[in-house]
Amino acid sequence: MDIELLEVISLKKACIQKLQEYILSGKFAIGERLPSERELAKMMGVSRPVLHEAIVTLNDQGLVRIEARKGVFVSDYRRESSMSLLNTLLEYEKGDFDPELFRSLIAGRLLIERETARLAAQCCSVQQALRFDDLLQTGRKAAGRTAQELCEYDFQFHLEVAIASGNRMYPMILNSLKGVHKNLAGRFYQKLFTSEEIQTVLSHHERLVAAIRSGNADLAGAIMEKLLRHGEEITMHMLYAEDQARKKEEK
Repeated sequence: MDIELLEVISLKKACIQKLQEYILSGKFAIGERLPSERELAKMMGVSRPVLHEAIVTLNDQGLVRIEARKGVFVSDYRRESSMSLLNTLLEYEKGDFDPELFRSLIAGRLLIERETARLAAQCCSVQQALRFDDLLQTGRKAAGRTAQELCEYDFQFHLEVAIASGNRMYPMILNSLKGVHKNLAGRFYQKLFTSEEIQTVLSHHERLVAAIRSGNADLAGAIMEKLLRHGEEITMHMLYAEDQARKKEEK
């Protein structure tokens, strides 16, 4: 039996993660002034020194801006972000995304993966085609097991398309998105585990592999776009429903 080890994180790290979640989900909006350190520490159940250290880290990441005698403000990370913030975003495995930030992630992924699908159709080798066959079989088996297995399969499928493109940068980019994928795709499959939507995803995968094997680059790109748009639509509905349920509980 495989048992996942529990991760023990420091209070400071937990505080950083929660503040990141508040900002990336839009709970603290761009330009908004955060509550005072005294208030925020009390709200989060941590000491002021722990909270202060967390805020300094977020300032270094570009998520917040500390202004002397004025307070701490959520940064406009479109203008003030750094590579550190990009890494934080790509590793963001828990919590919600602001809807516009989520759409931006999908748009960026679409730009990359539509091209990986096109290139895969032009470059796919016999060995690579056999690898796709094995992966599709893994996906069919995962569909009858757990959401976690489906999530892992889904990531491996998209990574394999990137590898098949023959461009060495694309797999690295896809690997850097694994945290975001684990967050969103994991919740997607958890919610829809008994739904026919899973069969729709697997059908898109099969059609994409067929287009790649036939060397039809335009069709492969179009199917990849349809696949990602489908996931975007379902996930947006899911995030909206979760947000509405949260707001109802808060009333």
